[in-house]
Amino acid sequence: MNPLLLHLQKAHPLSSSVSNACEAIIKKKRVRKGHLLLRIGQKAEYFFFINKGLARVFYQRNGKDITDYFAIDQQFIGAVPSLFNGQKSHKAIEALEDSDILYFSYSDFDRLCTLHHDLERLARNQAIYGMLEGQQRIESIRFLSARERYDELEKLYPGIINRAPLKHIASYLGTTQVSISRIRAGKQ
Repeated sequence: MNPLLLHLQKAHPLSSSVSNACEAIIKKKRVRKGHLLLRIGQKAEYFFFINKGLARVFYQRNGKDITDYFAIDQQFIGAVPSLFNGQKSHKAIEALEDSDILYFSYSDFDRLCTLHHDLERLARNQAIYGMLEGQQRIESIRFLSARERYDELEKLYPGIINRAPLKHIASYLGTTQVSISRIRAGKQ
């Protein structure tokens, strides 16, 4: 079975007819490190599933490149606000490694949700999960030390510490590369 569908089945069981309908809209591609799946100012059309590899969502603020979040092996990534509101994205999506990606258009998925209520329930569950994850991220930034945020990063994205550039990890954690180096050396 398609790895993306296997991942979705963990969130909510799907009938074989819904799985087949989903299979029909899923595409795959291999991208090289540095490839932009979405550029700032472009309208988002697709949800991406990083089957194998690493990617990040980032934006530019006051001339700085800031990582919003990552997706690593078997995780979703997308510019959700742009997908939902149809406006140009203020964020970009970049592959940080050569990556195998599965993807589908939001409009195709939305059409399938109107036809299949179990898929609609799955989408609702995923949206709630995403909302809870976002809330946890806000609380992490507000209440945890840099060391605690670093430890949370490793739990959320296993192995990322050795795969993502230090500058992207530091910007995601809202700290400096020097601070990350100290944490790694056990000095914080």
